[in-house]
Amino acid sequence: MDLFHRLHGKTIPAWLHAQARRYRFRLAASLPSWRGHRDRLSYAQLVRRMDTLAAALHALGLAPGQRVALLLPNRAAREGVLTALACWRLGALVAPLNCRSADPELLHAIDLVEPAWIVVTDGAAAQRLRDLGRGDARVLRLDGAPGAVDTWPEPEDSGGVAQLPAGPLSAQEPSCLLFTSGTTAHAKAVLHTHSSQLHAGAAVGGALGLTDDDTYQGAFPLYTSSALNLACMSAWVHGAGVVLEEDGLDNAQRLALIAAECTSVYHGVPTILHYLVDAYAQGGHDLSCLRRIGYGGAPMPVEVIAKFSRHWPHVDQVHIWGMTETGPAGVALPPWMLPRKAGAIGLPQPGCSIRVLAEGARDVALRDAAPGEVGEIAFAGPSAALGYFRQPQATAQTFVDGWVLTGDLGQFDAQGVLHYVDRRKDVINRGGLKIASAAVEAVLHRCAGVADVAVVAVPHDKLGEDVAACVVARAGQALDWVALRAACRAELAEHAVPRHWFAVESMPHNAMGKLLKNVLRAQLQQGDWPEVRVP
Repeated sequence: MDLFHRLHGKTIPAWLHAQARRYRFRLAASLPSWRGHRDRLSYAQLVRRMDTLAAALHALGLAPGQRVALLLPNRAAREGVLTALACWRLGALVAPLNCRSADPELLHAIDLVEPAWIVVTDGAAAQRLRDLGRGDARVLRLDGAPGAVDTWPEPEDSGGVAQLPAGPLSAQEPSCLLFTSGTTAHAKAVLHTHSSQLHAGAAVGGALGLTDDDTYQGAFPLYTSSALNLACMSAWVHGAGVVLEEDGLDNAQRLALIAAECTSVYHGVPTILHYLVDAYAQGGHDLSCLRRIGYGGAPMPVEVIAKFSRHWPHVDQVHIWGMTETGPAGVALPPWMLPRKAGAIGLPQPGCSIRVLAEGARDVALRDAAPGEVGEIAFAGPSAALGYFRQPQATAQTFVDGWVLTGDLGQFDAQGVLHYVDRRKDVINRGGLKIASAAVEAVLHRCAGVADVAVVAVPHDKLGEDVAACVVARAGQALDWVALRAACRAELAEHAVPRHWFAVESMPHNAMGKLLKNVLRAQLQQGDWPEVRVP
């Protein structure tokens, strides 16, 4: 708990300055730059870039409390991260946006945040804003002419650090607007503070076992909480170095980057890691530097955990569960619980409290579910966000009596270890009988020839909902649909066995690898995928 005491009352710039005094020459960040190179910064260099850019933005008129949006791809992660640091140094807020969003989604995000400034890559991105009717926002272009009023001020080109204002005085000041994954409707902007961001790093970094000897690499898009809060804060709170990846790396390039940076802890969603270990198995990559992998964002099938152990016997595994609203701190399954507790998501991370709420607890005073009973997972801890920006009704529904109601269902086992069941909205109600789609998916993942699978509800005229399984075949293999159904019948109750089967070429995922079941359900409704008649 000494770390949490040292974090008390600290802002992000104050903490980084202290870390720079302690770890002056150690790697703080390796970041891809818009200029085409990878910038490797020590802690001393990182804080100097932060202060220099803050001085330049202050001279351009950026004031405390203003919001700066980042419309940048990961190939400009250096410029995005430095802009965020400069904002925090001045007491401004940063709001990373998804530059791959469709125009209506981007328009929604900009209208919600109302940024005073938007940092973009080039003239094409600036023109897109004008076409959306948002050309009145002040734009800073990375490709602008030196000295122009719309050019992002490169800190390496600056003459030095000018006099800066005091910056944020309280750790409770708002610092960041991070958008939810938007897997259902319009994404909401989660409002974090300096304190909640640092405590997210303390919790997740502690669960990952980061030390000041580590280099921590992640496949995280810049616009998600996993880049700034999970990756950067986890590394910087614990004195480690963080490596962010460029856009569009293939598996071989990702493995080469791990080797080149001597990455000791790698973190990614199951989808990425699943293909990464397949590429590693083909040979040609030395990963003796790697000591641990972390994964989360989706349930990890037990057979994939075993696969990692076979190919990387020298590498520990940690399962991380959290969400943007919680930091994304939450729970973790440590290496010493594997393989005994494979499939569980673990124990509360440092500084975190977890409850499983009884059914209906959202509508009455919060009360715990009975031991072994399935209920909604609730979170409390210093990494929790303040709420949703400018959405008081949604905030009141999710942030209740000091707890974040996550919308995820789980249950504690007899040893107090948390098991993930499903999202509340993904539980299928077949004539009053509740079916966890994740339980059906776990069975199908173990079947021969299955590369990916998702189970969703489809309408039923009498039962309300019925069970549909969407299956992606492994390359070059044919699926035995009768065998798939037989496997479900052998392990599941009869009402949980899928009645509808669909052959799907690929699953819709967001940039973090999370399955977009709302998109998949729409595809089925539109008839995009053929239904397979299983005799």
